[in-house]
Amino acid sequence: MRSNTPVLKLFWVLLFIMTDASKAEPLMIAHAGGGFQGVAYSNSIEALDNSYRQGFRYIEMDFSWTNDGQLVCLHDWDKTYKKLFKQKTKAPLSRKKFEQMVAQHPTFRSCTLVTLVDWLADKPQVRIITDIKDDNLIGITHIIAQYPEIKDQLIPQFYQPEEYNVLKKKGFEDLIWILYQYKGSKQSVLDEAENMDLFAVSMRSRQAKSRTLQKLRQGHRIFVYTINKKSSIKRLSDKYGVSGFYTDFLVAE
Repeated sequence: MRSNTPVLKLFWVLLFIMTDASKAEPLMIAHAGGGFQGVAYSNSIEALDNSYRQGFRYIEMDFSWTNDGQLVCLHDWDKTYKKLFKQKTKAPLSRKKFEQMVAQHPTFRSCTLVTLVDWLADKPQVRIITDIKDDNLIGITHIIAQYPEIKDQLIPQFYQPEEYNVLKKKGFEDLIWILYQYKGSKQSVLDEAENMDLFAVSMRSRQAKSRTLQKLRQGHRIFVYTINKKSSIKRLSDKYGVSGFYTDFLVAE
């Protein structure tokens, strides 16, 4: 009997092309809660409300540690804190002091874990993508220990390959490897990701254009941050197969 293996191979190639993720509508992610009144990085309740109204169901949130070991929704205690609160701080504040600063803000209320959990309570379809730059694993453990009810709504981002198995053992199905802290080579990204079951690999747009990192598309989705031009989304999607975009000011389709 004559083998039809070449025909089967052609069939699978055509099927892959037809179902390529780059042909689907890209997943839009509200960055740092989403922009609000022209302000990015507020990580605020008002930004969350605005993003939700605009159709976002995937929302990335930044978390920073207070000086008493609590997490608040803040990108950093340096430039972002100064930008949002119009003053400098030489070191992280306590959670109580941060809450006082939030209460005095004239425009928006940056989240704490308490207010974020309250906001999520009636929105089970929303997924929060975490960005905890320092002591990430401790931070994730801290969140799910205090608020196990939101665990299924979290998509943790991790920064180093060794974090992957730890998070999987904690029961997380969806994980994003974000590359901005990773110092290894592009080839090592491929090697490490080969045995990972990921929601996506997230990177800067210039990285997504790399011939080496484009090979990730054989087994993973590529997400890019932070994109605020529709023309950039179209080009990255059409030419480079990027299927997810973090954005401050674009609207979810």
